[in-house]
Amino acid sequence: MGRKPQDLTGRQFGLLTAMYPTEQRDKRGSVYWHCVCECGNTIDVPAAGLIHAHNRSCGCLKEQNQKAIADRRHLVDGTCVEVLEKRKKRRDNESGFRGVFRLKNSNRYRVDIGFKGKRYYVGLFDDYDEAVQARLEAENLIHNGFIKVWKEWNQKEQEDPEWGKEHPLVFNVRKVDGELQVEAGCR
Repeated sequence: MGRKPQDLTGRQFGLLTAMYPTEQRDKRGSVYWHCVCECGNTIDVPAAGLIHAHNRSCGCLKEQNQKAIADRRHLVDGTCVEVLEKRKKRRDNESGFRGVFRLKNSNRYRVDIGFKGKRYYVGLFDDYDEAVQARLEAENLIHNGFIKVWKEWNQKEQEDPEWGKEHPLVFNVRKVDGELQVEAGCR
């Protein structure tokens, strides 16, 4: 025998107010409750989702949070400044250093760096330490260089927004004769 369902009528869960139970059940047998969100939308949510705070709105809260996050981020030409400032080692990284990959069937290391949605080949190295050093130099040139130029540009733009509109930030990476080069400044 199942448990008697809890009466959630009139209780508030985040932005949702439980109105009445429906006939619908989830795979665990939890009763779905018809709820009204503060934004005016209605939604049917399992009681367990309400009680354990898995469902706190009709979906409007997610949209609000996404907009708030977007407002806090500084996207410049498709590059998020905060991501570059807070780079972390990826969980699935096997070499122990971001952008350094050990080649299969070989004891060599390939080094890449990503920027503005593109991957740039830095080089192929026999020694792991050389590969890491090459990656650090590429990060310093591209990522740290971009952050430095952006901060200088942003400070001027904060002081004079019109100047910022007239002088957009330019930071381009290209490879010339096997070397990474950066073009930075304002137009």
